[in-house]
Amino acid sequence: MRDLDAPSLNQRAERLKLLLRLGLEFHAEREFPRLLDRIWGELTRVLHAERSSLFLVDLERGELYSVIAQQEEEIRFPVGKGVAGAVVSSGESILVPEAYADPRFNPEVDQKTGFRTRSLIASPLRNRRGEILGVAQVLNRVDGRPFDEEDRDLLEALCSVAAVAIETVQLYEEQRKASEAVITGFLTALEMRDPASQRHSLEVRDLARRIAQQMGLPEEETQKVAWAAALHDLGKIAVPDEILSKKGPLSPDERRQYEAHAIHTRRLLQSMSFSGELEGIEAIAPYHHKRFQGGGYPEGPPEGMEVPLGARIIAVADALWWKMNPRWGEPPLSVEDATAWIRDRAGSDFDPAVVEALLRLVSFEETRKQMDER
Repeated sequence: MRDLDAPSLNQRAERLKLLLRLGLEFHAEREFPRLLDRIWGELTRVLHAERSSLFLVDLERGELYSVIAQQEEEIRFPVGKGVAGAVVSSGESILVPEAYADPRFNPEVDQKTGFRTRSLIASPLRNRRGEILGVAQVLNRVDGRPFDEEDRDLLEALCSVAAVAIETVQLYEEQRKASEAVITGFLTALEMRDPASQRHSLEVRDLARRIAQQMGLPEEETQKVAWAAALHDLGKIAVPDEILSKKGPLSPDERRQYEAHAIHTRRLLQSMSFSGELEGIEAIAPYHHKRFQGGGYPEGPPEGMEVPLGARIIAVADALWWKMNPRWGEPPLSVEDATAWIRDRAGSDFDPAVVEALLRLVSFEETRKQMDER
């Protein structure tokens, strides 16, 4: 009896390891399209299927729509239609050994795609509240046999893991949209004081993000750098208008008032007690005027290499922008001259690793521009 049970126990152990591995891999994804593509690929591979599809529920339109399927156009149909619709209605998995013999099967999808479904399994994807997010389908075993109960059980287990990952990413995206809305509000307020500031902040944000990507920073850290860059000049709200709009050079007292924007940025961001993805930007944004070898403003720690990498990245992006778009009567520099100015200060004012990433980025952009012009 033990010998007969051993293969079943081994299969269960392998299935458990598979689900654990896929659960960890799914939850490591933060981009919705990549996550869905990964789930689709694993459904197809693990179930030895010819193809798979994922359908999500559109509550507003009362429809299911394809998010992953082997066709160019999105497929939509009423929630109650087809096998996937029957899954939503019943809340249960459906095993169909002969598709065209089952009245629930909707052949219109095959007609659109040119695919011939022989057998299939469809299982619901449920969120933590038990609500159905969508339906996963696998079609046609590659060995030609119909799917069976073991295949159904495995698909249900995979759907449980996948649904949690999908819901997590959806919540993550909602939080990101909320964070973007907060930042947009701040930049709008800053623009009311200084019309040039919003363009400056957004362009420095985009450049800082690209430098961080060039340096190979993880996506979450890159995003945090980008958000900190968007808010790096928030403290200019407290700088007098006559200083921000002045055409000529600043006096020493005006310079001190202007440099105080870094302290104001720090105070404003610290007072907001950010959490989630925005947590920690108050330790990055205020320090983009710190020098790599020490000094700069605001005075005091952190100094040198203790300045967060994100702030060192913003420092380079900010300096490049201002050299090309100067205030107070300075002549604007070309991207080549502005880059050379920064390169000459690598190791003193700027982190050499960040400068090197900028140089690679500028070189790449110039090469691409030349190729486009040919």
